[in-house]
Amino acid sequence: MTDTDLSVCILTRSQPILLRECVAACVEEMRNAGTAGEIIVIDNASADGYPRELADVFPAVKIIRNEENLGFSAANNRAIRLSGGRLVLILNDDAILQPGSLGLMLHELESNSRIGAVGPCLLNDDGSAQVDFTNKRFPHLRGLFCEFLGINRILSKSSLTRDVFTLWKDPWTSGETDHLAGACLLARREALDSVHLFDEHIFFWFDDTDLCFRLKKAGWRLIYLAQVRVRHHGSSSFKQWTRLERSPVLFESLIYYYRKNVGRLRCLLLRLTLSVAFLLRLPLLVLRNAWRRASRAEHSDAVGASLAALRSLLLG
Repeated sequence: MTDTDLSVCILTRSQPILLRECVAACVEEMRNAGTAGEIIVIDNASADGYPRELADVFPAVKIIRNEENLGFSAANNRAIRLSGGRLVLILNDDAILQPGSLGLMLHELESNSRIGAVGPCLLNDDGSAQVDFTNKRFPHLRGLFCEFLGINRILSKSSLTRDVFTLWKDPWTSGETDHLAGACLLARREALDSVHLFDEHIFFWFDDTDLCFRLKKAGWRLIYLAQVRVRHHGSSSFKQWTRLERSPVLFESLIYYYRKNVGRLRCLLLRLTLSVAFLLRLPLLVLRNAWRRASRAEHSDAVGASLAALRSLLLG
């Protein structure tokens, strides 16, 4: 491979420990795969200033700073546009490549010119698959209804109910898929350019879903590789937000995605369906918190987040 065949674009925000581990894993994996290229860290207005210090440890890494948090789509697009690789690895700072993972992804992507992107199995620290992020279907009403009602994990215990009523596929089976997680996604630049990168109207959540939808619509194949493992700490930067702050962002992104890609009528049906799910879920949430003897603050946060979500769905 030439020195511009691979660009690794790492999005970070106030995650010094994870970022250093992420970059170190990338350097090691590029060496093991015999791949030369570049690593670009896009700093989405980190408060700690650590990304600048990273250059002292890894001099070859390029650091690009945004003075404000641009969100997932716009920040990643900036890094991709400034990169020069024929292939682009989009990576979150909390996603740690495991030994051999990069080589396997590169081999699969190069095996067929119509493969636009490949993605790995994302793992929790205990080695279990992160089904919320890994090998998913495009959002459909029954799957979203069951997910926001909180019964998708029960339904996933049977392959039949999982395939019919949830958005999840089997995380241990490789193959062509709908949705690859933006936490770790290796793509052809040609494919990304053909759909004009991420949609910058989406600040966070459903940004990767939208990208994958447009890639498939443009005729590109998306391949999920169950044998490729990446340890993922699960949106660590976003966990810094409260549940009350997260809910409106989630539903604004979902509504935008549905209106854009599925249609206005189905979007209206989505909002009504999920509103019913939340109205059914609210008393269950109150009972669960009472059973757990949750503190008043925990109870208030949970109920407040649900009401904020309901407001987003009803009012848009």
